Amino acid sequence: MDAAGNPEALRAHKEASQRQTRQELELALARLRNGNPRRVKRGAAISATTVAREAGIDRSTLYRFHEPILTAIRKFNETMPKQQLEAKQGELGEAQAKAREYREALEAARDEITAWARQNYLLTHRVRELEATIQQRDKLIADLQTRLAVTAKSVPLRSVAGPRDHSE
Repeated sequence: MDAAGNPEALRAHKEASQRQTRQELELALARLRNGNPRRVKRGAAISATTVAREAGIDRSTLYRFHEPILTAIRKFNETMPKQQLEAKQGELGEAQAKAREYREALEAARDEITAWARQNYLLTHRVRELEATIQQRDKLIADLQTRLAVTAKSVPLRSVAGPRDHSE
């Protein structure tokens, strides 16, 4: 005979299912308390939603059939030790200090990059000026060489043969 026709079997199945779900919820709550969740983000607030999500069940199942778990969640949240709260506040302070430090380092790096960009611009500008000066001088040298070549053709150069004796 199948379970559909047997009320005792249905009741037993329902009770077994609820026990298994309750056990999964208790384990999920314990993992969240210990900070070792598997399905939700570490550090998430312990609530009916996060416990149900961590247990892998629908939240409505928790509300409809597992009031003791809801009571345990409320009790945990009401009696959360001050030490945990202070530890979280300390962690938050440390994280904020690191964030401030990183922002300052970022700002310093940006300032340094800006200074390098300025220096790069100035050096590039100076290189262009020097290249223009070199071009002008190359043209001047070429012009002078051309003039010298023309002058050398038109004016014969005499060879100098030792000192002449002008005493005669």
